[in-house]
Amino acid sequence: MQQQPDQSNLSYHIESYISRYKEVIMTTIICLFLTGIYDSINNQTAEIKKWYELMINIQAEQRIQSIDLETLKNSMENHQNHSTFRLEDHEDRIRALEIEITPKQSLNPSSQ
Repeated sequence: MQQQPDQSNLSYHIESYISRYKEVIMTTIICLFLTGIYDSINNQTAEIKKWYELMINIQAEQRIQSIDLETLKNSMENHQNHSTFRLEDHEDRIRALEIEITPKQSLNPSSQ
């Protein structure tokens, strides 16, 4: 008969302990839950920041490359124009020499 009161007495102590600290326990559980959410948001924010910085770096690199390509294109066009001018100048000299040499060859019968 003594066990019955001991079990009920133990049960009463557990219930009184739980009821006394019920708010603290619930608040702790809620705080842990909110802390988990906060950590998750922080991790996601950090990942978003990494991707954002990566995208900014990629865009900056593309901008630099496009500037370099534009400079290279202008340099090639300038070189092509200069080369074309020099080629035309050489062609004019060659034509002038052909005009000088061709009539002399046709007048000289031994060259045939």
